[in-house]
Amino acid sequence: MRQSKAARKRQVKDVAFGVLALLFFAIAVAGAVFYAISRESSLDRTTLCPGSGPTGHIVLLVDKTDPLNFTQKQAFLRLLEDLVDRRVSAGQLVSVYVLGENYRDAAVPVVEVCNPGRGEGKSELTANMRKLKAQFDERFREPLLKQADILIASTPTQTSPILEMVQLVAINGFRKHAVNGPRRLIIVSDMMHNTAPYSMYQGVYDYPLFKSSDYGRKMQTELAGVEVELHYVLHSPKLQTRRQLKFWEDYFSSSGARVVAVKAMEG
Repeated sequence: MRQSKAARKRQVKDVAFGVLALLFFAIAVAGAVFYAISRESSLDRTTLCPGSGPTGHIVLLVDKTDPLNFTQKQAFLRLLEDLVDRRVSAGQLVSVYVLGENYRDAAVPVVEVCNPGRGEGKSELTANMRKLKAQFDERFREPLLKQADILIASTPTQTSPILEMVQLVAINGFRKHAVNGPRRLIIVSDMMHNTAPYSMYQGVYDYPLFKSSDYGRKMQTELAGVEVELHYVLHSPKLQTRRQLKFWEDYFSSSGARVVAVKAMEG
């Protein structure tokens, strides 16, 4: 009997220790889950990006070396609105660059911010939907759309250093943030590179020949895994041929990127 009682006491004590250990384990797991969820849902105060980092990266590069006509301006504004309102998912980072005659002045984006979301998938019981929508409008949508006037040229320039600008976008855009998610480069331009070392206005679009030149070797860049979308502004339709497009397809392919869409803007 004495042995039996002692055994039962030890058994009860073991069970109590086991329950206590499970309780501490459950508390630890709950704390870790809460921390992970809180970190995921919290946003950076400056960029509005998720605490765990952006879920994707879209870089918009707008060529303002030539003015747009009235119809082209309307098409560009619709493109910008569509990008902001429908194409950038919550959590994705948007970087906007402008291509001018002096690419050194455009080495950093004119605006860079994540889509904070409008409360998609959240409940009125646990989230302030009005506050979330106001944050989206005031800190994401409006700042991006306000760039429209800055991105549209009023006077033409003498040069158009598109290749140099793509290099800067690769370095200061994609490489700087190294986002682990889908990455896309959207270019609005006539894609008529024009500098002293190489000008497409001479009608030479042989990419292998260009790549082997001194200037071509200097213009190589790294865009591995980036999807490229070209919105052609038709300033010189006779020169903006399939052969000219092939040059850019080969160029981006050699950098590890892939042209996934080509569209001619109205006007």
